[in-house]
Amino acid sequence: MVYLFYTAAGIGCPVKWLTGISCAGCGMTRAVFCAAQLQFAKALRYHPLYPLLPVCAACVIWWEKLPARSRKWLVRMIIACFAGVYIARLLWSDHSVVCASPADGALWRMARRLLR
Repeated sequence: MVYLFYTAAGIGCPVKWLTGISCAGCGMTRAVFCAAQLQFAKALRYHPLYPLLPVCAACVIWWEKLPARSRKWLVRMIIACFAGVYIARLLWSDHSVVCASPADGALWRMARRLLR
């Protein structure tokens, strides 16, 4: 429901709308939709970590059954993967999915209006 509201309001990603900088999960929803339509190459272009979603879901389902040491390792690895891919996408992206333009964010626009 929240996603539908953001889409209908023209916001899309609330982080990108607010800051002008794509979030680490930017493109994930589109990647899942493409994968559901068996368009795996297109899904990878939207977000290269979409194949981790079933692993993350399994971890959530069986979280209590995993040893504490494994849980810590899994969380650290997932964070490292997302951080690494996020930084790489920001630095070497073609800007079709991930971009960093703070001047386009709502915070920057509000600050400009207030400082006039």
